[in-house]
Amino acid sequence: MIRRKPKYHGQISFGLKNLITISIIVLTIPVYLKAAPGECALEFLNIPVGAHRISIGQGGFARIEGPQAIFSNPAQLGDKAGVFASYQRLLLDTRSEAAAAGFSLGKSFALGLGINIFEPGDIEGYTSENVGVGNIRSGDYMLRLGISHRGGLSYGISFSYYSQRLDNITGQGIGLGLGVSRDFSYGRLALTADNIGPDFKIGNTSAPLPQRYSISAWAPLRGNYLNLVADLSYKRSLGIKGSAGLEYSPVSGFFVRAGTNNDNPLSVGMGIVKKSIGFDYSYLPSSLFGDRHIFSFFISR
Repeated sequence: MIRRKPKYHGQISFGLKNLITISIIVLTIPVYLKAAPGECALEFLNIPVGAHRISIGQGGFARIEGPQAIFSNPAQLGDKAGVFASYQRLLLDTRSEAAAAGFSLGKSFALGLGINIFEPGDIEGYTSENVGVGNIRSGDYMLRLGISHRGGLSYGISFSYYSQRLDNITGQGIGLGLGVSRDFSYGRLALTADNIGPDFKIGNTSAPLPQRYSISAWAPLRGNYLNLVADLSYKRSLGIKGSAGLEYSPVSGFFVRAGTNNDNPLSVGMGIVKKSIGFDYSYLPSSLFGDRHIFSFFISR
C-alpha cells in the first residue's frame, strides 16, 4: 500500500486509555463464547485474504487500507475509489479468491463491496449404492457490504451474507463486522470484531460462525520506510493467536516483507506500487495447505 504519515499529532492519553479499556473488553468477552476446534461453520473465513496481509503474519488489522480492508477492518476503507483482487491456490485444486471495490461517499465516508470465494475443487459424488455420479456442485462464498467514517478516530461496520453448498444441501446466513482505528503521532491502534451473528444452518445441522476479535498496532518508523505491525486475536474455533510483521521500503514504491504467527513461523513477500497501481506477492513455506503462493493487486484513484 502507499505509505501515509499519520495526520494526528495532538494529545493521545485520553484516546489511548480508552482504547486499552475497550481492548480488554473485546478480548475478554469471547472467552465466554468459545467453541471447540472444528465446531464452527464456514471455516474458510479463517483463511486470510490478500498477499500483503499474509506476508506480515496474517494479521495487519491496523495496517491494511483501501478496498481490501473490507475483509479485515472496515474502519480503513479509506477515502479513495479503487478495486482489489486476490488469488491463492491451497491444496491440490482447492482455491481461495477474493475481490473488492471501494467508493468515496463525500469527504469522510466510504463504501466497500467484497466477495470471498472458497472453491474445494472436484468432489466425486456417489449414490446410496456406491455408484459414482461424477463431480458434484460445492463451494462457499461470502458477500460483504461495508461503510466507514474516516478521521483521527475512524470507525466502520460491515454486513455479510454467507452461502455454502454441497450437492443438493445448501445453507445461508448473515453476519456483522465492526472496526475502530485511532491514529496517533507514533502510528495506529485498531480494534476489530468479525463474523458476529446467529448460528449458520445447513441441512439439518447448525454451528456458530467463526467469530474473530482482535487488537492491532502499526508503527511506521524512519519516515515510513520501516513499518512494524503486531496483532493479538481471539478466534472462536482456534483460540488466541498472535502475529507480527515487518516491512521495509529500500526505494520508493518497493516493499519487502516478513511475518510470523503461532501456526506459521515464517511468511515473506514483496509489494510494488506505481502511482495508483499496486501488486503484492506472498510466499508461505509451510501451512495447513502446504507451500502457498498468494497474489493480489489493487488500483486506486
